[in-house]
Amino acid sequence: MLLELLLCGCNGSTKAVAGGYALTRFDEGGTTYYLTASGERSSGGGVFDGTVQEIGWNNDWILARINRLYQGDTNGWYALNLKTRQVIGPIQESDLSKNSSFLGIKCRTPSDVFAGKN
Repeated sequence: MLLELLLCGCNGSTKAVAGGYALTRFDEGGTTYYLTASGERSSGGGVFDGTVQEIGWNNDWILARINRLYQGDTNGWYALNLKTRQVIGPIQESDLSKNSSFLGIKCRTPSDVFAGKN
């Protein structure tokens, strides 16, 4: 319930990333970032059910290192297929460079995305 209030609160700002998704920043009690679908009410921790630590994208995928909200879930790399809207993961870091779909995706910290840094 508290998290839903934070996600619906007025202290959020967004930065469009790809495929109708946005990186959403909340500055209440510290700064946290979630990936949200534009125009849809977000639940819990956004699309990845967790906070974004690093994120990158291309025309087909959004790739992010996530700290999951629930302690029983696995933190790590997750990917969102922009065509099917399906999330896959966690993905082993060693497998990221082996997957041709993720080659060329440069991941940055959320604060760098908001600052417009490449």
